[in-house]
Amino acid sequence: MEIKVAEHCGFCYGVKRAVALAQKAATDRVQGATLGPLIHNPQLIAELASNGIACKDSLEQFAPGETVIFRSHGEGPETYAQAEKQGLTILDATCPNVRLAQQKAAQAAADGYFPVIVGEKNHPEVKSILKWAGKNAICVECIKDISYVPRRERYGVIIQTTFELQKFNDILQALQEQRPGEYRVERTICLATAQRQQAAVKLAAESDAVIVIGGRNSANTRHLFELVQQHCRQAYHIETASELSSDMLRGCNKIGITAGASTPDRLIKEAILVMENMDFESMLNESMEVEVYPGKVVTGTVIQLDKDGVYVSFGY
Repeated sequence: MEIKVAEHCGFCYGVKRAVALAQKAATDRVQGATLGPLIHNPQLIAELASNGIACKDSLEQFAPGETVIFRSHGEGPETYAQAEKQGLTILDATCPNVRLAQQKAAQAAADGYFPVIVGEKNHPEVKSILKWAGKNAICVECIKDISYVPRRERYGVIIQTTFELQKFNDILQALQEQRPGEYRVERTICLATAQRQQAAVKLAAESDAVIVIGGRNSANTRHLFELVQQHCRQAYHIETASELSSDMLRGCNKIGITAGASTPDRLIKEAILVMENMDFESMLNESMEVEVYPGKVVTGTVIQLDKDGVYVSFGY
């Protein structure tokens, strides 16, 4: 069995930065927590909690003087204002690419463009961008959502940083056809996302099976899985190596592995180790072609003779 890892996979720069900030806060014994999950990876969130950096759902759960860590997906301007009003210390782990998308959305609105955010409506990043874009902004998740976009002379289009590039291009083309006008298009999908998607497609085309590792609540991991499914018949989305089974890989010679932007390297390494052990066990079982029991008559070959005895090979 050949196991190959995609050229681009796992933690992106924004996630690495957010995790590093939170881990330093834990090391420094900062009294505080993240506002919502720091990244979309349950295993890492649990690890941070065990080290003293818990996850809280609202600012009301913080006491004055505590530190609030804003997650990589970003927050709206009113959240910053409320945190300061409560006397909280802000540790901002917003991904720089998300911050750029927020700024582009705010600038589009300020310049008189109607902001259209292309992305998943319920994703925290998209929600944060919408808040920076103003009350008139709208989110378009699929082509049918274009019917809700009001007719304006000028549109400012911003893309969720982890959205699928081809899907965005299809939506943009349909949007421009159905809502003609002047367009300012901000292609704010991050480079790491595009590279990860391209590498996953290439790997899927070369593999008998592909394992996609990442949180099930991770949008970019889901997009990777959807892409891989289009190019490889045997594709599996797992969170940890414990979900792997020999049945998944039976009859496969080339196995590909990719992972979402919120997937720690250790989870990728654990999956590789589990699959390597599966392969060794499979080879061992295949070598045991002879069923042995007392009284069984077998045909063998003498491979060594010395003063201690005779060594016979009979395929076991």
